[in-house]
Amino acid sequence: MPPLRAQIMELEATYPDCVLLVRVGEFYELYDHNALEYGPLLGLKMGSKTFGGKTIAFTGFPMRQLDRHLETLVAKHHLKVALCEQYQNDDEGGSRSFRRSIHRIITPGTLIDEQFLDQGENNWLLAVSTDKTSHLLGLSWLDLSTGDFFTQETTYDSFPNDLARIRPREVIVNSNLRTQPDHPVLQTMQEMGPFVVGFEDMRTAAQLAVKLENEILNEAAELYEFDPRHLRPFSNREQSACLAILRYINHTQMGRKPVVQQPIQWQDDSIMKMDKNTIEALELVRTLRDPSRIGSLLHYLDQTKTKAGSRLLSDWLTSPLTGIEKINRRLDMVEFFGKDSHLMYDVGIYLAECRDAQRAIQKLSLGQIDPQDLVAIRVTLEALQKIKARISDKVQLTEVQERSSRGTGREVTGSGVPALVKETVDNIQDLEGICQLIRNVVDESMDREQEYGFINEDVSPVLNELHQNLRELKKRKKELLDHWRDHLGGAKPFEIKSSFGYRHIVEMRSTLTADRLRELLDGQVMDVSHADQRRAKIRYQVPVLSELMDSIERLEAQIVQQEKSILSAARTDILEESTAIVQNCRYIAQLDVLLAFASMMLERQYTRPVLNNSGKSVVVAGRHPVVELSLQSGGGQFMENNCSVGGEELIWLLTGPNMGGKSTFLRQNAILTIMAQMGSFVPAARAQLGIVDKVFSRLGASDNLANSQSTFMVEMSETASILQHATERSLVIMDEVGRGTATLDGCAIAYATLHHLYHVNKCRTLFATHYHELADMVRGWRGQKPLEKVRCYQTTLEEQGDGVMTYIHRVVPGVCRQSHGIHVARLAGMPASAIDVSARILKVMQESQ
Repeated sequence: MPPLRAQIMELEATYPDCVLLVRVGEFYELYDHNALEYGPLLGLKMGSKTFGGKTIAFTGFPMRQLDRHLETLVAKHHLKVALCEQYQNDDEGGSRSFRRSIHRIITPGTLIDEQFLDQGENNWLLAVSTDKTSHLLGLSWLDLSTGDFFTQETTYDSFPNDLARIRPREVIVNSNLRTQPDHPVLQTMQEMGPFVVGFEDMRTAAQLAVKLENEILNEAAELYEFDPRHLRPFSNREQSACLAILRYINHTQMGRKPVVQQPIQWQDDSIMKMDKNTIEALELVRTLRDPSRIGSLLHYLDQTKTKAGSRLLSDWLTSPLTGIEKINRRLDMVEFFGKDSHLMYDVGIYLAECRDAQRAIQKLSLGQIDPQDLVAIRVTLEALQKIKARISDKVQLTEVQERSSRGTGREVTGSGVPALVKETVDNIQDLEGICQLIRNVVDESMDREQEYGFINEDVSPVLNELHQNLRELKKRKKELLDHWRDHLGGAKPFEIKSSFGYRHIVEMRSTLTADRLRELLDGQVMDVSHADQRRAKIRYQVPVLSELMDSIERLEAQIVQQEKSILSAARTDILEESTAIVQNCRYIAQLDVLLAFASMMLERQYTRPVLNNSGKSVVVAGRHPVVELSLQSGGGQFMENNCSVGGEELIWLLTGPNMGGKSTFLRQNAILTIMAQMGSFVPAARAQLGIVDKVFSRLGASDNLANSQSTFMVEMSETASILQHATERSLVIMDEVGRGTATLDGCAIAYATLHHLYHVNKCRTLFATHYHELADMVRGWRGQKPLEKVRCYQTTLEEQGDGVMTYIHRVVPGVCRQSHGIHVARLAGMPASAIDVSARILKVMQESQ
């Protein structure tokens, strides 16, 4: 068997779950089933190769097309790719042979290349540690492109919600689940999205319990020089998941050690919880099943100027805070910027200069040394110093003004300089040494079309001499070619090309030109025209030119190696400060998000919410942030509405016509709560909000036919989950519960849901319905005790003089006894004859009641 064929077969057996790309010369090639299955995905023409008398399927593409095809395989089709590189052996006797080995395994969860990543989203790799003896799961998730690392212990019931919040690109599970396709973890992932699932040998909690405490920690330390203290506080399940991620990264990166931050334990008690239905119903983020769809709220709130800020905003949207002190720290900083538009403008300009330095650091740590990444780090650190100086000036001025006011006895208004502002200024580290290093090393006037010239020549005497020699050779080459052109005449008497086994060929169209060149060179040429019978051109190989160009190429190769050496040394120095650089990047992200909130506050007239523990939510003149902007863009105006739910008005029962604005009202109050607990000002004239521990929604209609669940079954499952998990501090919004079945059944279920929320959950609830009968039932119906803390509100229609109905969208006390469905049918374009029939039948049915 030929050596190449033997290598291919061995690699295919070693990496059966990967698309194998094999470097052969200047091409990447696919063989056997890889060619047949994945060649069509890449639009490649199928061919064949013969090894030892056996013909196999084969296809391939030039090296320069690698990025394009990796994007197709990994980012679009969620496949794993094993990249096999070619290395030349130094054999005795001067013979050339090659060995091939896997350089890197590229998977959706381990991408670090910018062109494959959504710059405004984290690229999470999630590990799930299961345990047969417990209902608990260990979760650990890492973004290799930024180094951010988290861990959490959760339950099987909560796992779908965790999955919706984290939104991983790839999931690692225990190898023992490979034979258990019905396992709830795998079933949940199958239902929620197109995940790439990897199977790894994980230690179970029981196995860990019988081992020495430090054994797993020491393995982590060996893998990544990872301080074992980082993992010690976590449960065995969390440790198992963390170690699985570290092992997986070590496997896919072939021993290269990225910068991995200290894992942070996710604190459930400090974060507002939302289930997957709520996250998707409120369109907070990209959905798992349709990741290309931008969540509407994220889209309208994202005024950030940096990629890091955009990623942080996405995380905050699904993880609002529950601690009043922490929320107020953010709100204080938003208000501080919002009071000084000049400060906002200046800091915004500097933020816009920042690049994605955190991801640049990760690429450096994995050996991908691109001078542009060094420039990104320098530019970001320099911009951050400008930001620090500008805010520091503002802080000092504010403190001077306060001292002056106190000295004169005048009342000091405001709360001075917020603690989070001071913390930001104090903790942004000055890394001028790194900036200067990069300035010294990188030549920013570099030509991106060539392989060298990215390094300042003066940084190294050796490099300087190489460039001087190269310039001299290029000068000689130019003089030689200019001499030929002058002698031969014409605008373009020849071209220099390389092909068909010959290099540095002089190609001419004219026999006369060829004869004159041969004469000029005293016949010191070799005619290689026969190498390409398809072209009616004359080609000479000229020794004097070939020797000169070979010398140039050797010098260029030496420069490339010298530049790589210099970059490698710079990389080492920069990575020594990686922790400080990443910390600075985190302050950039937080500052960016809060500055965006301040900008929205001014542009959209948002107000500061007052957070308390009252268990009530009072909103005056509230607006839906997305619908308001959408209406304004079309010249319309949003109808403001009040809401005071909780306490003596524990549940609002909302009736009204179709398209009357009930669903918008429900969503806007949930969104205002989420925005406030993120630390954002809110679209309202006034908002006093009791802290919410969980937000639940039951909105819209959908089915799950793959699991034999009808629309009504899905509705009931979601309702059941809310009734099982909502607490007295929760906020619930429900729309049209019971409408998916017969009228009497549905009305009874809707009342039972209200009854349970009122007596058991005792939580703030906005309950929209077309069952106007519920308004009578909650007041005490046929022996039922009245639900005294349920208040009835309605949205209405107004009939104009010409019979045209107008939607008011105002929420007022009362009960709407008509749904006006026929009016909506008319607006939808149903035939007039059908409208007439429906109106006649409705009248008959109403008279018969």
